[in-house]
Amino acid sequence: MKFKNEVIKNIYLRRSIRKYSDKTVPKKIINELLKAAVTAPSAMNTQPWNFSIVSGQEKVRHFAKLAYKEYDLIGKLIWHGFTITHESIFYSAPLLIIISGKKGYEWLKEDTNLAVENMFLAAKSLGVGSCWIGFGMVLGKSKQARKELGIPDNFDISAVLIFGYPLKDKKIIPKREPKILKWL
Repeated sequence: MKFKNEVIKNIYLRRSIRKYSDKTVPKKIINELLKAAVTAPSAMNTQPWNFSIVSGQEKVRHFAKLAYKEYDLIGKLIWHGFTITHESIFYSAPLLIIISGKKGYEWLKEDTNLAVENMFLAAKSLGVGSCWIGFGMVLGKSKQARKELGIPDNFDISAVLIFGYPLKDKKIIPKREPKILKWL
């Protein structure tokens, strides 16, 4: 498929990546991802997002173990047939970025979603893979993780993201059609 526009190309080609090389994502690229995030629109320009960055596979594995421990405590090591292990939570990614914001802010999730998409598209354009990790949300329950990540008690985690260089880039574009309920 030929693309006339790089933005459209990145939208169509971006996929969730779950297999990464051990190559560290350079600080320069991490800063680009963060800049892309904070240029996202937000309700009334509140820019509610705050970032905790974990760089390096060993450090990311540490937080995977903390998340796994929380799942073990709540007895949910199997979810819809998927067995959770500490290795499977963050897929050995070399970069973990956690977005958080003040509890009770009505539009935190929506504003975060916009920032995440900017980060994912920027990552794709820079040759970096990405994936949103829902299982990582349990870190918000870990006092140790919150302390190490610098997340205050009056903040909620709104997104847990991994980044890294894909072992294999997905080039297949699945055919998808919009499901229009009504066009007036």
